[in-house]
Amino acid sequence: MKKTIIIVAAISVALLFGGTTLLVKDDVQQTRKNAEIKPYALTQDVQEKLDEIADALTAETVQEIVPKITDLTETTEFSEMTEQENFTQTEDRSGTLPIEILQQLRDAASVLTEAYPDAVGWLYLPDTNINYPLMQGEDNAFYFQHAYDGSSLSAGSVFLDYRCEPRLLNPINVVYAHNMKNGSMFAGLLKFGDSAYFDSHRYGWLATSDTVYRIDFFSLAKANYHDPIYDGSQPIHDWISQIQNLSVICKEISYDEYDRFISLSTCSNEFANARTVLTGKLVEMKEADMDETS
Repeated sequence: MKKTIIIVAAISVALLFGGTTLLVKDDVQQTRKNAEIKPYALTQDVQEKLDEIADALTAETVQEIVPKITDLTETTEFSEMTEQENFTQTEDRSGTLPIEILQQLRDAASVLTEAYPDAVGWLYLPDTNINYPLMQGEDNAFYFQHAYDGSSLSAGSVFLDYRCEPRLLNPINVVYAHNMKNGSMFAGLLKFGDSAYFDSHRYGWLATSDTVYRIDFFSLAKANYHDPIYDGSQPIHDWISQIQNLSVICKEISYDEYDRFISLSTCSNEFANARTVLTGKLVEMKEADMDETS
């Protein structure tokens, strides 16, 4: 029988403040901050390699780049999937990247965290504007209205819930950012509500100084800020069921007691206090064998 997994992440206090899209009042300062952080961003070469891998996965040619592992045990699957929700999520317990790409990603994250101790790593979703440092404060209020360097900024930062373990060791990890009218921060999450867009943007990347994760997205949900998906004091199976029930798009996902998940959450306007939540499974990247990259 599958063991119960308790999620330790909890609801964010910061993003309880209304559900409307923020107007841009300091575009100039936001642009300047984006330029200042650019030296710490993923290089173009690395982004292109990650894009190539994501494209291959999307095209179901994952065997050429990231080997598929099929010996999962204690696997649980969504049930009662609709005809439009019949995509089978890649069942990798792990994946691989070329050692030089892994090292570049970890090194870049190390430089970032040395310069900015509150940084957890770098979050990158191919073919979107979501390409930001991931911060974590002592509470969920500070980075709601502060840039990565601690300066005041209405656009805020992308930040991990302060109650989450900074190495992303929790079963569920919650990340927040504003939905900016200029399309920055997490405004791009709303595009995932289109089925065709979701299907062509199934993968993201999160690099830390220790670990590189591929994010395998399987759900786009519309939630209220007090919905149970923000409450971590429940078994993982219950949380998955709640995500499914709130999803406007939900793909089949296999998981077991060792898997970890990440939810990206932002305000939206579908109803009072609405939130758009994009959720995926974290897949830890390992070094590829030499014959896999030759």
